[in-house]
Amino acid sequence: QHWGRTRICVPSSSCPPLPRGIEHMPFSYTMLTDLVAMAYNAPPHHASSGVPWGARSDSYMECGAAAVCGILVLETGLGSGAYQHDEPSPHGLWPETGKYGSSPCVAPSSSTADPTSVYSCYQGGSGQLEFEQHEWQKHGECAGVMDAEDYFTQICALARGPVSVLSSARAAGTTSINEFASALQTEGYAIYDTDSENSQVFLSACSSTDGKWRLAAVSTFSTVCTGGTPSTQCLPNQHGPPCQSDKECDYKGCVRCAHSGFCTAVA
Repeated sequence: QHWGRTRICVPSSSCPPLPRGIEHMPFSYTMLTDLVAMAYNAPPHHASSGVPWGARSDSYMECGAAAVCGILVLETGLGSGAYQHDEPSPHGLWPETGKYGSSPCVAPSSSTADPTSVYSCYQGGSGQLEFEQHEWQKHGECAGVMDAEDYFTQICALARGPVSVLSSARAAGTTSINEFASALQTEGYAIYDTDSENSQVFLSACSSTDGKWRLAAVSTFSTVCTGGTPSTQCLPNQHGPPCQSDKECDYKGCVRCAHSGFCTAVA
């Protein structure tokens, strides 16, 4: 689906920086010539300002009171090369550390061992286990989770709703990355940025000290991902208990699991 294709890459000190996302690919030493061409194209633009990804001054993520913060990266499947596949799917969950944001790198609390199986939302195509191992080593080991199983289980759960939205939009004929982002916004998802070059959407997300990631707007990180005791009921205009499905919202006053990752009293 993603990584079973052969590519050709000729490293050179004179080569320009690769667009963001490409540097996260688990390159072998044989890669498609289209990747070289992609490196020389204009980088993707920031969704709100039109600023290229290389100019990150306006897209530095602030975690606020959240323990860890980052982005859930989703592929529409309409990119080129490795980003072209039949259905939308998750790329990964990336803590925004270093130059990308104020998130600390929080090591796994249980194990740093690599994943040994392909998780449900990464099924399809060849080389997926190697890709998972790359994502774990590059991003998961800074995500504040327990282990690789916890990391990929959370990715699949977080991605399920937005991937469904992307799939419906694609089935309806959507091809524009801005239209995909609009479809997600309509359903309540917080868009952090888009990658038009590779047809990806980045959703902002944060984690509390409990290691559980939640999709949320950056402006709400300090309330959505605090380290306090979780609520056990739903009240008007307040987040209820954290959740990933409606089945987890069997609390007083709660009616469903909202896109924010919390139970809500709003039907």
